[in-house]
Amino acid sequence: MLTAGGDKSCVYGCLGYGTCSRVCPFGAITMTDDHLPFIDITKCTGCRKCEAACPRKVIKVLPSSKQVLVTCNSKDKGAGTKKNCKTGCIACGICVKTCPFDAALIENNLSRIDIEKCRVCGLCFNKCPTGAITDYIPQRPKAFINDRCIGCGICAKVCPVNAPFGESKKLHKIDGNKCIGCGICTEKCPVQAIEGTFNTAKVLAEAAKKKKNQAA
Repeated sequence: MLTAGGDKSCVYGCLGYGTCSRVCPFGAITMTDDHLPFIDITKCTGCRKCEAACPRKVIKVLPSSKQVLVTCNSKDKGAGTKKNCKTGCIACGICVKTCPFDAALIENNLSRIDIEKCRVCGLCFNKCPTGAITDYIPQRPKAFINDRCIGCGICAKVCPVNAPFGESKKLHKIDGNKCIGCGICTEKCPVQAIEGTFNTAKVLAEAAKKKKNQAA
């Protein structure tokens, strides 16, 4: 890397020589047949030695709950990225337009996801035209509506795939064939009447905490 910038066409990506795997004291990193590091999260302790050793600085230690990530590091303009990679970010901005939580942004010709705002709904992954965004929760459980539903219709308004349906002030339902399990309706429901999605436990816990604080 010091003499010629590495032997790959992309000057931003992983060099593939396994420095990270050699410095890992827990055997959490192995190199794949594509010469890319695979990290076993059951072994990783977050010591950050791989992060410090990576010459390209493409390894970052993040909270394990944030599993929708931009897996491209190219800062070239779209045309330049396309010449070197089929799955690189071309800074088209579709993720920014798609994200309902304003977590996606474009900086230096590269998409980035603000992990503080991200709710790991996976919508940006579904819309990314090049596959530069990776969703490590590819199969999310589907949502369902319980008897607490008051028929307000908020779920139908916020759903990006039009899965909830029902009459006003009556119990709504969710079309399981349409639902992608993004959890947006679960988070937006004012009476916590939607369950089954990956974020149900978190939403219910936050609602209970808020109710307790209001009572105090």
